[in-house]
Amino acid sequence: MDNIQDEIELLQIEIQQANAAIDKALRDRRALNKDSPLIADFNAAVASARQALASVEVKLRRLYESKGDD
Repeated sequence: MDNIQDEIELLQIEIQQANAAIDKALRDRRALNKDSPLIADFNAAVASARQALASVEVKLRRLYESKGDD
């Protein structure tokens, strides 16, 4: 059970990091001119971080479900 709790806590940290990456990319993107070639890079960074976030949330949900089964 402690192992599951440790994994949950690690995944929660990953979620915080992904959210921070999304926030930073959005702030940086807003600071650019609309016609900047870097916009595509920031959009890709946001999309990638959101995919990572979704993946971590699925793992976290599974851990909570397995914790409830014990």
